[in-house]
Amino acid sequence: MFFLSACSDNNSKNNDEVNALTQPSEQQSAEIDTLEKQNEALQAELEQIQTDLNYKKEEADFYKQLMNDLMEGYSDAQLQEVAIKLWDYQLQVNDVTVLPNGIVEIQENSIEISLTEGQPVYQVLPNEIFMQGKLSGDYMEHLKLNGKPTETTVTDGTVVTGIHHKYVDVAEGATFTLTITEELKQRLGLETTQITIHNR
Repeated sequence: MFFLSACSDNNSKNNDEVNALTQPSEQQSAEIDTLEKQNEALQAELEQIQTDLNYKKEEADFYKQLMNDLMEGYSDAQLQEVAIKLWDYQLQVNDVTVLPNGIVEIQENSIEISLTEGQPVYQVLPNEIFMQGKLSGDYMEHLKLNGKPTETTVTDGTVVTGIHHKYVDVAEGATFTLTITEELKQRLGLETTQITIHNR
């Protein structure tokens, strides 16, 4: 009898120990609840992102079809004109767009000359027509510097790429000149192919 009672007590203790090991504590339960709520929130956010993505795709398809319908009767010359407008070129000095007269005034000890090429996120023209809209050759070659820069970097984004020439320790009163091609001049809407930068 004593032996059976002792075994029973031992079994009870063992069961309690097993339950203590397998049952989460209050802190663990709270952490589990928090993680489950975070998971639900992330799932809802993912579903919303997917819905937004589907909507954007439908919107892009709609506008692409609309453009195709509108340009159905366009001549090759008109399509090329549309293609040209889809390519965006920017010439900036220290993040300021160069004015039509080509004269830039700065008051800084460093100069960064940036030429960028951008294209739309969504392509609405057949690729062979779309590519006719960009500058001939490599757009970077449409800019010629008169003087070696301190450093040159190239940025390459999804739809915008650029080349950036930087001069440091520029003396007060220094003047820099650079030349652009006639083709780039027209794209930028400038009056001259000679760009002059004065550091006052």
